[in-house]
Amino acid sequence: MNSILYIDKFVFWHESEKDQLPDVSFIPPMLRRRMNTVEKIAVALASKTAPEHTDYRVVFASRFGEWGQTIKLIRQFYEDKEMSPAGFSNSVHNAAMGQLSLLTHNKNSYTSIAAGEKTIENALLDAITGDKPVLFIYAEERTPDEYEKILDKPVLSHGCTIFIDKSGINAYELAQNNADLPNLSFEQLQILLETKSDIETSNWKLLKK
Repeated sequence: MNSILYIDKFVFWHESEKDQLPDVSFIPPMLRRRMNTVEKIAVALASKTAPEHTDYRVVFASRFGEWGQTIKLIRQFYEDKEMSPAGFSNSVHNAAMGQLSLLTHNKNSYTSIAAGEKTIENALLDAITGDKPVLFIYAEERTPDEYEKILDKPVLSHGCTIFIDKSGINAYELAQNNADLPNLSFEQLQILLETKSDIETSNWKLLKK
């Protein structure tokens, strides 16, 4: 499993009182109006990290995906006994990647992953074991009101993008691991990348070279 990869470009974003969304002004208005929060976060952050060429695949990760849109559809079906086809197309887990593909004209493959509390580390493993340059995207929208009492820790919108290549300055060695560690969190991943530290999970680790 040991191999060398490079992480030279990454962007992390957190919702704040000032910025409830990243800058999406570059997205054509007609398309922007149809996009949901997760799609806007994913596309906006990808624009800051992805190279100009499109010779890379994409791994998208989101634990909850478009759950705000899903709630709207459930209400619509309950009240009107029908469901908007356009609304449904924006509720599926790979909707953000469809929008990104349209904007970038990237015809390479993409993967959309949801793995509960292990979403980040499992999706990142998919990204770092590929044979092409990879754009890793993680995006979550603010917890809907209906779920605040159910989840242990409701969240604000946040996301990140990481471009992983086979050449660069910041080299990491990928290796197997067998350790009893907590799930890799968004905040932990940001700190480890910004400080150029080792990144370690229960099953794999990236060792800074």
